[in-house]
Amino acid sequence: MHKPISIYLVDDHKIFSQSFQVYVSSQTNFVWKGSSEGDSNTTKEILFLKPDIILLDFHLKNINGLELLKKLRDSNYKGLIVLLTMNREMEINIATKNLGGNGFINKEVDAEELLLGLEQLFKGEKDYLELSKFTSPKINPYHLTSQENIIAELVCSGISSADISKKLNISIHTVHTHRRRVLEKTNSSNFNEVRRKLL
Repeated sequence: MHKPISIYLVDDHKIFSQSFQVYVSSQTNFVWKGSSEGDSNTTKEILFLKPDIILLDFHLKNINGLELLKKLRDSNYKGLIVLLTMNREMEINIATKNLGGNGFINKEVDAEELLLGLEQLFKGEKDYLELSKFTSPKINPYHLTSQENIIAELVCSGISSADISKKLNISIHTVHTHRRRVLEKTNSSNFNEVRRKLL
């Protein structure tokens, strides 16, 4: 008999967390490893517990999901990390891949379908898990290119220009050029303003 796949959830919606825990705990091929709301102890707890799969909500009160994803990879967490979100935009999916994530799942998917996908991902039957119907990028008055959208998303998530350069395999000069264009096109003086306008 195979060892159950351990799951850890990072989500600050308590009702969702509690109901998902109940469902996972009822499955013989999965085991509930724990959960948190993305506070300052989350990374430390995950590294101690070493779950097979982390389900990571994109919208957290204390930290952005992409930022926490990067933090976990920088901390040498080797397990699977899957972003869980209500957002269906392709740019977030691309950023998830670039930061070392293993999947992008919309919260509206059925729990049974979700666990089936996670099992396939864990067994290596899928290289990357996508359970979402993507929408086109948000129509906005700023006319950002796809690359500018991705870089704006990453910068707003707290990712440094040097790390963006490595993740996207582009020069630091190109990153700085895109950053400058984002500020110009959105008429912003800094990326805190950009975050309020775009996210």
